[in-house]
Amino acid sequence: MITATALFSEISFAPRPFLSPTLAYIILGVVGVVILFLLFFVIVCLWERQHLVGDVEPVQEPFPYSPTPYWLKTRENAARIGLRHAGDYATKKNTTLVRGLETLYLTEDCRVLAAVVSGSTAGAKLKKTILRTRLANGKVLESTDNPGGGDVTGVIDRQVLLNAGIEELLRTHQERIQKANCPVLPFNSTNAVAEHERIDLERGQRLVLLKLAYWVNREETTLRLNLRGAFAYVKNMFTTMSKLQDQQHRRHIRRAG
Repeated sequence: MITATALFSEISFAPRPFLSPTLAYIILGVVGVVILFLLFFVIVCLWERQHLVGDVEPVQEPFPYSPTPYWLKTRENAARIGLRHAGDYATKKNTTLVRGLETLYLTEDCRVLAAVVSGSTAGAKLKKTILRTRLANGKVLESTDNPGGGDVTGVIDRQVLLNAGIEELLRTHQERIQKANCPVLPFNSTNAVAEHERIDLERGQRLVLLKLAYWVNREETTLRLNLRGAFAYVKNMFTTMSKLQDQQHRRHIRRAG
């Protein structure tokens, strides 16, 4: 799903102008490209193994992958606004298809866990910042600057703020916490990566419970989507695209780095 996420995040969400009937062949060509993309998206969803736990390992400079300007600048901004560094990580070579770096941060009260990610997969670049908060009602609030990779299980309540910097994203996320009107369960500051992975594991367990995926290892930490799950994510992709039409004015915001 990470690979499909990266591919999805490459899609432009610009509205399309009306095309005259004389351009029917062009329309058919565009439709054909869309169908091919959706087919490829489904195949990737079915093929990719989602490693929910243990796909990253601690690293320090010199990093095994080249840091991108986005990753470096977002880390700099995170420190500037007072987020507490909780570790640098890189993807393991024999697990996920993504090759890249991840840095975790916590707010001082440990109510928000942030992940700054930069990498690549299948020729697509992946750069995103994710903020998460665990609520006492079992929900997880997630705010991100990247449109790809929604959650179809209901475990994660996800909101996209297109091209937002980490400061604006944190401000929006904290507003969402207040509006949730529910007690927050602080994260364990001594093992932020385990807290982050536990949310992904809970999402995976829900996918299997809903018969949208199946486990591929005995430890039940790695899964694959089945056909129902793949189509569920296709539907989620169109839903996300529809919601992002209201954020067209944010397309021209320059991302960090």
